[in-house]
Amino acid sequence: MHLCFMTFATPDWTLSQILTAAIRYGYDGVEPRTAIGHRHGVELGLTKAQRAEVKAAFSDCGVRMSCLATSLTYADPTQAEERIEETKRYLQLASDLGSPNLRVFGGTLPEGMTPEQGVDTVAKALARCTQAAEDCKVNLCLETHDAFCQARLAAEVVRQVNHPRLGVNWDFAHSFRVGESLEESYGHIQGHILHSHVHDLIWPEDNVHAISFARMGTGMVPHREAIRLMAQEPADIAISLEWESQDPPEVILPEEGAALRGFIQEALAG
Repeated sequence: MHLCFMTFATPDWTLSQILTAAIRYGYDGVEPRTAIGHRHGVELGLTKAQRAEVKAAFSDCGVRMSCLATSLTYADPTQAEERIEETKRYLQLASDLGSPNLRVFGGTLPEGMTPEQGVDTVAKALARCTQAAEDCKVNLCLETHDAFCQARLAAEVVRQVNHPRLGVNWDFAHSFRVGESLEESYGHIQGHILHSHVHDLIWPEDNVHAISFARMGTGMVPHREAIRLMAQEPADIAISLEWESQDPPEVILPEEGAALRGFIQEALAG
């Protein structure tokens, strides 16, 4: 396992500022979030030369690009062709930048679609992306999010596709808040976790969707146990801090990083 952060924590920082902060605060990697206007500029529109510059910027300072996070979803069959072609473009971008992983979503289900139909729809779309993923040597990481918060649904997509380039991005906070115990959730996706998002959350008992961010250890998410479970995985999973708030990154990155680093060290120590 290694520690990284998504650029939600640093939306107004340049790539140079982000990489400098990763080194200063002891992070092993960074996860750029694309297509939402973050200042880092790591986007589909980069030229071949610009992509090479970004890759070199990471390599030269010894910081990994642990994952490239997209907004891609597949549950709406009317958008399937567009999303599949877009996925192939993002896979090439990730490959050019040196990212081993590409985060994708299942998405929300169209009205009238059952969860089982949603699994089938997403699996069919992602199956059509696996050859491109293999060609690019980039993993597709389906996040436990939206209609696929339950790890059992994400796991069913992975089983149906049955390709080594498709795995799970376990955002265990979402699995946990919708009622899966960590043990149950992990049992569904064991051996298929390629990436992870971490953030502490709170929510009222009567509305698990009304979430708000909390500082690590002050919310309702059992991080220590989840990271202990992931320590069993064969993959080198990034424990990626996904912090979405107005708190200054100069505060969030060192404090949240220190807490997560402690959890990782405990898990690896057994």
